[in-house]
Amino acid sequence: MPVKATFTEDNKLKAKQYPIAKLFNGHLSRSGKALLGKCPFHSDSTPSFALYPETNSWYCFSGCGSGDVINLYMRLKNIDFKTAIKELS
Repeated sequence: MPVKATFTEDNKLKAKQYPIAKLFNGHLSRSGKALLGKCPFHSDSTPSFALYPETNSWYCFSGCGSGDVINLYMRLKNIDFKTAIKELS
């Protein structure tokens, strides 16, 4: 039987504080408060993906979505919420 990932509210808070820019694998350039790069979720010829370090969030201007550091990690790794919390905290 697989072991279920467990987490506490402390783990969740730690995970939310993980620096979002550390998750991005590629070139980032600063534009105001945002860091821009090519989106990891679709073929991108020009940067359409923004990371916002102040709020630890992300946004794709081409429609792939947006979210916080936990959501980004889940999408990049194709894992569930509890596993993401465990691995980020």
